[in-house]
Amino acid sequence: MPESENNSDAEPFKVNAREGPPSHARYLVLTLLCLIAAIAYISRNAISVPAKLIQEELGISLTQMGWVMSAFFWSYALSQIPSGWVGHIWGTRRALTVFAIFWSIATAFTGVVIGFWTLVVARLLFGISQAGIFPCSANTISKWLPESRRGIASGLLGSFMSIGSAIGSFIIGVLLVGFDCFGISVPAVTWRMCMFIFAVPGILWALWFYYWFRDRPADHSGVNSAELALIAQTQQQEQDDSKIEKGEPTPWGQILTSFSMWMICGQQFFRAAGYIFYVTWFPVYLQQARGITMASSGIWASLPLMSYVVGNALGGATVDWVLQRTQSRRWSRQGVAIFAMLGSAGCTLCAYFVKDMKLAMTLISMGTFFAGLSGSCGYTVTIDKGGQHVAPIFGMMNMAGNLGAALLPVIVGALFDAKIYDPVLILITGIYISAALCWAFLNPNGTVFDDVKSSEAV
Repeated sequence: MPESENNSDAEPFKVNAREGPPSHARYLVLTLLCLIAAIAYISRNAISVPAKLIQEELGISLTQMGWVMSAFFWSYALSQIPSGWVGHIWGTRRALTVFAIFWSIATAFTGVVIGFWTLVVARLLFGISQAGIFPCSANTISKWLPESRRGIASGLLGSFMSIGSAIGSFIIGVLLVGFDCFGISVPAVTWRMCMFIFAVPGILWALWFYYWFRDRPADHSGVNSAELALIAQTQQQEQDDSKIEKGEPTPWGQILTSFSMWMICGQQFFRAAGYIFYVTWFPVYLQQARGITMASSGIWASLPLMSYVVGNALGGATVDWVLQRTQSRRWSRQGVAIFAMLGSAGCTLCAYFVKDMKLAMTLISMGTFFAGLSGSCGYTVTIDKGGQHVAPIFGMMNMAGNLGAALLPVIVGALFDAKIYDPVLILITGIYISAALCWAFLNPNGTVFDDVKSSEAV
């Protein structure tokens, strides 16, 4: 059902007789999506820095802690398609509001867990409630921004994920040891108290988002006719949206038989697996392999994440720039991604052989910079090839990525339990090379439905 029918407070868009300059509602929409991505990652990764404290207090092993970290990604991955469907049917406004409130509750619940199984339950609830963020965000980007700006939008969205991870790692590292600010001494807090603190931002965001946002630009009172034309919300697009909203089923048969869809999922599987190492086990890697203290590891661990932020933002701008210069999705999506993934692999491999801490961290940060550079490529190509079914297709892609993210913490946890630390960088190198291979076989042109029609024609 269209959003305007669902919400009596939604003011329908009316074209003004006098055309003025474009309004800027689309920028605030993107800002809100970036903000919730950061908030989600702050709470999602809040257990990585105090992992050792949690492990010792609850009496669980490193392998069990690996399963705790992995639990989020299993439920997150398996909930991608259902949550994408919910976002498709409910609309982003209602769906994201509900999701944000529920994961804030899950954050607070983490602060009262009493053992291994309750901690696993908390992480599973996290995964279910956060699964719809990016399918809904991708669907919103496809409606609120033109194709020529999808790269930078996707890049910013990915950047703010890492901004959230970096801010979360830094803040929790500082909170755990206490700090002095303007002559005022702030005592250290427990890891449980950190969870209660991190539960607040998501609820505040949800209240504001539901009040202000509308699913379609044409339904928002802050969008004038000039901005609507800029977004290119054509009459045909409106008809397609209406057709889908009235219940056109998602053609899963065509999606599942598309080779490009499998390659999109493959690159996301490997890319997410490589990234998740830096937001789960990397602080422990620094503590055990490099001899860094727990408090220092939170600060050091934020550097690769911030490099990822810079790479993601620059990657989005690069994708749009290359598309405008070449008019080629192959160069702007595929070419940039292959270059970036190979750059990640090369820098990570070099870091394995370096003993100096500063040089090794520089190489690792360069590797995550290149990984970030490829982030917007994956998101943008999925939006491009999703056609009129962006939310469920994005959900499938993200499901594959989070299956990779679910497997890696378990594997690394087992390696760490066996006192194997340094060789984990070789594993990450191989993962990035595998992502580059998937991109090499991916056709970024057309939609996943065009791929199936072409194969049937042959």
